[in-house]
Amino acid sequence: MTVKPVTIWPVNDEPSRHPFIWLVYAGLFGAAIPWYFTEGAADPIWLGLPRWVAVSLAATLAIALFTAFVIERYWNDDPP
Repeated sequence: MTVKPVTIWPVNDEPSRHPFIWLVYAGLFGAAIPWYFTEGAADPIWLGLPRWVAVSLAATLAIALFTAFVIERYWNDDPP
């Protein structure tokens, strides 16, 4: 008797079939561009950097981590 591993979501599925991936990317790229801060306002310093730099770097790191997650879980390398 063989036991099949249980998966929570389909592994190696195409990312283009999941609209939530594109919504997450849109949100992350929107957060990475500092267009939403008030122009000319004094920026507080976070971790030795202006707030807009810290937020942009954090969003860029989130984009990289989410991309690694998508590639690991949804990318299909098998030839058609």
